[in-house]
Amino acid sequence: MFTRLARLGHARIVLAAGLALGVLATPAAAGDKRTEATELVEDAAATAAYFATDNAFEPLWDLADQAKAMVIIPQSLRAGFIIGGSGGDAVMVARNKDGTWSQPTFFAVGSISFGFQAGAEKSETILLVMTQRGMEHLLSTSVKLGADVSIAAGPIGAGAKAQTTDILAFSRSRGLYGGMSLEGAVLKTRRNFNKAYYSAEASPAEIIYRGEVYNPASAPLQNAAWRLAHIDEPALLAPAIDAPGADPAASTAPQAAPDGAYEDDAVWGAPIGDDN
Repeated sequence: MFTRLARLGHARIVLAAGLALGVLATPAAAGDKRTEATELVEDAAATAAYFATDNAFEPLWDLADQAKAMVIIPQSLRAGFIIGGSGGDAVMVARNKDGTWSQPTFFAVGSISFGFQAGAEKSETILLVMTQRGMEHLLSTSVKLGADVSIAAGPIGAGAKAQTTDILAFSRSRGLYGGMSLEGAVLKTRRNFNKAYYSAEASPAEIIYRGEVYNPASAPLQNAAWRLAHIDEPALLAPAIDAPGADPAASTAPQAAPDGAYEDDAVWGAPIGDDN
């Protein structure tokens, strides 16, 4: 009898613990996507600003004004031994014909890797998208680095490879991690972040190419991307990026772009497409 009661008590404890974990996990899983997306954009702007001040990233400065787009991963986490994983979130901005940078679109980043790995690492990464092929794949539902598109470490690929490699990667890391590589990492469109940030459904193509949505809170990121591409022109001021007719004192709530605001903007070398 005692054993049966003990088992019943144990089962109740396990059930209660499971329910508690479920209750606690639900808000974190649901979250406030708009807040998360906004903070991600702010973090991406800070990452771009940091890379613009560190002389170790001179190869990045030299190539940024040739890139069709930048994918900024403010913080990715890796941990493991023998079997490792990585994860994070990213934003992409693309260069417009007038030299400004587009509104951001969002990605989730993840991978599984095998081999000798030890320790833990936090890293910040900027991917320069150098080719039309790279752009087209990034606007699909998901893209696997090193498989769907070629990728090289920035300082290594900054020479002749810069003209043929789809993506050049520049990272700074904190912590110990053997065998770190972006090969095999998967970038997948975060439609829920796009919807939350712009208060409207929008595909990456609609955000990047057509300018169908607009959030003035992205201005610091756009300016940081512009500055990163103009390191050698310190006296040059970033062009105004507010949508025509926008009131600088107005709320930063997401909104649809005014009609015609971006009709002349096109990402260099990439056609308008859909992300399925």
